[in-house]
Amino acid sequence: MILTATPRHATAGFTLIELAVSMFIIALLLGAVLVPLATQVEQRQVSETQKTLDDAKEALVGFALANGYLPCPDTTGDGIADPAAPIAACPNAEGFLPWVTLNVGQSDAWGNRLRYRISPEFSSAPSSPCTLLDGRLGLCKSGNITVNNRNTAKATQALASNVVAVILSHGKNGYGATGTDGTIRPTPPATNVDETTNADPPGTTFLSRTSSSGSVACSDTAAGQPYCEFDDIVAWISSYVLFNRMVAAGKLP
Repeated sequence: MILTATPRHATAGFTLIELAVSMFIIALLLGAVLVPLATQVEQRQVSETQKTLDDAKEALVGFALANGYLPCPDTTGDGIADPAAPIAACPNAEGFLPWVTLNVGQSDAWGNRLRYRISPEFSSAPSSPCTLLDGRLGLCKSGNITVNNRNTAKATQALASNVVAVILSHGKNGYGATGTDGTIRPTPPATNVDETTNADPPGTTFLSRTSSSGSVACSDTAAGQPYCEFDDIVAWISSYVLFNRMVAAGKLP
């Protein structure tokens, strides 16, 4: 029997070129998996935050049904409305959602406290002449908050008026937010006009629009340019919705 030598190169491992090609293919496959996964995670966080905001809205309505007014914002970070006892009006119309008072979650899915603004007319002791003899709200009250969006030309237009209260998440980027540990997040870049509006207390105007990732050259106001980054999530309570619930519960005539 004649033995033949096996060429050395036939049993050799991957060459550097083959290894590089293999790594490139693996990277492509991982990228195809990880990008959708990251998108799914972000969508879940948005859904969780929207659920938290919906729960907060229901809790605020429930508080109004039980007490005849809405709680003041929390301004100290302890989760309790400031002040807790009824007074003439809230000393501060904007602050954090009083999560302890309402027994709801304090933060969005990114670990930032929810902001809360109230129309003073709906605070603990409504002023005359639209107050019932027992101190409850009267039907002639109207909120002083407006929520806007933008049309195709990027001009602002009213999305909701006569708003009683707004609950706001500053989204994933957290611009203008405060963490649950009290950490102050960065303010929005000057180009992010819409997020700056939402992060600028004590304003009575808020922006709610489709989220956008932003770009190097962007504008929230100039038509023909891409929007700047926007991921705020805004929820609100209309005065008419609140009145409807209060009348249905026998809390208003």
